[in-house]
Parts: sequence; C-alpha cells; structure tokens
Amino acid sequence: LGSGAVLGYEALTRFDDGTPPDRVFAEAKGCGLEGELESVTLRAAVAASDALPAERFLSLNVSPSFILAGDDLRAILAARRRPIVLEITEHETIEDYGALRSAFVALGSGLRLAVDDAGAGAANFSHLVELRPQFVKVDIGLVRGVNADLARQALIVALLHFAGATECHVVAEGIETEAERAVLE
Repeated sequence: LGSGAVLGYEALTRFDDGTPPDRVFAEAKGCGLEGELESVTLRAAVAASDALPAERFLSLNVSPSFILAGDDLRAILAARRRPIVLEITEHETIEDYGALRSAFVALGSGLRLAVDDAGAGAANFSHLVELRPQFVKVDIGLVRGVNADLARQALIVALLHFAGATECHVVAEGIETEAERAVLE
C-alpha cells in the first residue's frame, strides 16, 4: 500500500450477458455442474494470466470442495506460469479443516493460501485459525467507510495483529477513496 506497486492480480469471473457470477454458480450447483463450471472458469483465468507480468502472482477463488477433489485443480495448476494464491471461497461450509489442509498441500509446492472476505462472518474467523493462510483479505464491507468508523478500524487493527502474529499478509478489498486509503495505510 505504501509503495503503490502492483504485487499481483485476482481473477474474477464475469459473463458476457451480464449475469452475476453468484447466480450462474448457484444455477450450476442446482444442476450438479458446479465443479465443471469452476474448472472451466479456473482454466480460463490461468490461460488469460499469460498476458500479465510473469513475476506477479495470480489469485484464484476456489471452493473447498474443488480443492478436496484435487485432480482437476492439480491439472489446471500444472499449466501455471506464475505464483498462484488460492482464495478459499466462503460459500461452502468446511466440515474437515484437516482434510482441506492436506488436500491443499497435496496440490504441490509454490502455492499460497488466502482467506477471502475476512470479517464478513463468524465462520471466516474459523478459517483464519484453522487454515493458517498466507493472506487475509479484509472484506469490502469493513473497508468501505473505514475512515469514518472506529469499529471498522478496530476490527482491521485486530486482523493486522493476527497477521503479524501468524506471519501472513493483509489485503484490503475495494479501497475506493483517498480517505479510506490513508486510514488503512
């Protein structure tokens, strides 16, 4: 934040017809095609990242079930040409953190883990404690208006303390104003 340097990129799914991604993924889940849709979008993201500077990381949103399935994700990651951060999405309950940690390690070396939307819900804090990610992504709901809200500031300070104690990095999502940036810095 201090230098303004670009360190990495996050791949986000968008559809040409403007349908929100959460709705498309919900429809795919209803048809039993969620894994196939996740696979296609991840393959597209990794392929598209070839146009980005190679030294920058690419962050991919991945469901816990897709990590647990393993083989398809391992094949997708084999095509990578840059460092990858896997962001655990918050849309599924994680029943067995140990199994998820083991599946992540089995994907191979050179991967880093992020917990997305930290502060958005109680389950998220369990993710932080149980998964020990390398990145904590502060939810946009905490970032928006942080400059004028001591409660938001206090929670972000707590996340910064957690990050310092566990040697992970904090990423603030959706900084939109100079005032937000200044307070976060």
